[in-house]
Amino acid sequence: MADLITSWRAFSRGSGQPTLLRRAVVLWWLCCCLAGCGPATPTPTYRIGFSQCTNGDAWRQAMLAGMKKELSFYPEVSFEIKDAKYNSALQEQQIKEFLQEGIDLLIVSANETEPVTPIVEEVYNRGIPVVILDRRTTSKLYTAYVGGNNIEVGQTAGNYVASLLKQQGQVLEILGAPGTSPAVDRHRGFTQALAAYPQLQLVAQVNSNWERPSVLDRLPTVLRQHPEVDLIFAHNDRLALGAYQVCKQLGLDRRIKIVGVDGLPGMHGGIQLVQDGIINATLLYSPGGEEAIRMAMKILRKEPYEKENSLSTMVIDSTNVLTMRLQTEKLTSQQQDIQRQQQLLRQQRDTYASQQIVLYVLAAALLGAAVLGLIAFRAFRANRRINQQLGQQNEEIRSQRNQIQEFAERARVETEAKLRFFTNFSHELRTPLTLILGPVEEMLTSTDLPAPHRQDVGLIRRNAQRLLQLVNQLMDFRKIDVGKMPVRATEGNLVAFVREIMDVFEKPARQRGIVLRFLPAEPVIRLWFDVNILDKVFFNLLSNALKFTPTGARLQ
Repeated sequence: MADLITSWRAFSRGSGQPTLLRRAVVLWWLCCCLAGCGPATPTPTYRIGFSQCTNGDAWRQAMLAGMKKELSFYPEVSFEIKDAKYNSALQEQQIKEFLQEGIDLLIVSANETEPVTPIVEEVYNRGIPVVILDRRTTSKLYTAYVGGNNIEVGQTAGNYVASLLKQQGQVLEILGAPGTSPAVDRHRGFTQALAAYPQLQLVAQVNSNWERPSVLDRLPTVLRQHPEVDLIFAHNDRLALGAYQVCKQLGLDRRIKIVGVDGLPGMHGGIQLVQDGIINATLLYSPGGEEAIRMAMKILRKEPYEKENSLSTMVIDSTNVLTMRLQTEKLTSQQQDIQRQQQLLRQQRDTYASQQIVLYVLAAALLGAAVLGLIAFRAFRANRRINQQLGQQNEEIRSQRNQIQEFAERARVETEAKLRFFTNFSHELRTPLTLILGPVEEMLTSTDLPAPHRQDVGLIRRNAQRLLQLVNQLMDFRKIDVGKMPVRATEGNLVAFVREIMDVFEKPARQRGIVLRFLPAEPVIRLWFDVNILDKVFFNLLSNALKFTPTGARLQ
């Protein structure tokens, strides 16, 4: 706005335009500028990158859904996700791409702990905040951690298993992918809890890749080796569902109890599995999507935050599964209501923005119409003044045109008189020239005339003939004036024609000590040309050459 006011003052002080018109134009321009300006958004825009180990399972999808739900409250945030698809090398490359593209904060859910740690440390050392989500790295160089306490999850599972089996029995554990921090920590917490119950024995372990097919492939062999197993603890609900299917195939589903981890809502989530009696219990392990976004915004807005943020867990079994399901359904319904309200709010904002733009445009149009009316009025007055001036100038031009016509008529009469004089004078000159050429021709036909005299007499004849040609040309001058002088071209020898003209100037040149030579490249050059016109050209050329050539020089 300060720039607009400065421009207004500078333009108003300018010269060369009417002040009222200039200010009206600037006022219209200011209104147009304001019409194009929407409400300012002082909140800065943040760019958050999320490096996810995979989006291929329901728990990761729930994490992403939670992030998007929380991001709906932060329209100033630009969010981009890259899926590593369980590939640590790809995840490292994707984090490097985030660095090249430029981000304000990085959220990382590591595929494997050790391979991703160096690149996460590099991001942190560059001054970019890093939020570790769910799976930890081996380094402490990160800004904040958000996720469940997997050791606590394992301990809670061990204590619940002891209670479910009355502190005695044999347990089989299905671990997550080797090397991942959740699998390591859940196993550690689980074994720590079982150590307090001597009658509980961990008789076997099965490694997996967190997906159900790996259980279907490996568990049957282990169960045949340990048919006495009383309970299976699986590191997530997908593994627990695979364990149930194997037990059912082997006819052990009524005897072996199964406990999983995640506790997701939905048709295929852990809560539904408990309610359907497929597994005995599941431990709630929040995906942490909402919490990660909240933490990221605290960091970006430089608000106070904790570096370690562990999400609580609880056991969901037949005693509380219905309550949990009702709560999750209520939360889902509330979330849908929030989304509808946000959609309605966005529509209302769009409507308000469009109405505001229309209002600005109408205001600008009204002001523009006023400005154009003022300009039209001033233009009308200026045009009327200009028309008066043009009328006066036209009158002056008509008077001058009449004078020019009178002068032109006088010039025509005078030119006509001159032409008649030249014509009559030319007629008078032809008679004596004809009388001179008669005796000269007789002298040249006489055989008694010496050779030197014959040459001089021939020169006299040529000059007399040239004078006669000039007189004829004067007589043709009037024809030229009226545009009726045609070109009379005849075929002739150009070399002989030029040589005759050169002979005329040879004696005057010799008298001035000038050597005049004619050196044609060819002895004969036959062309079509007008003798009278070309004669004047060469005659004037040689005359000027002799005139401006110093005495004693050579001319060729």
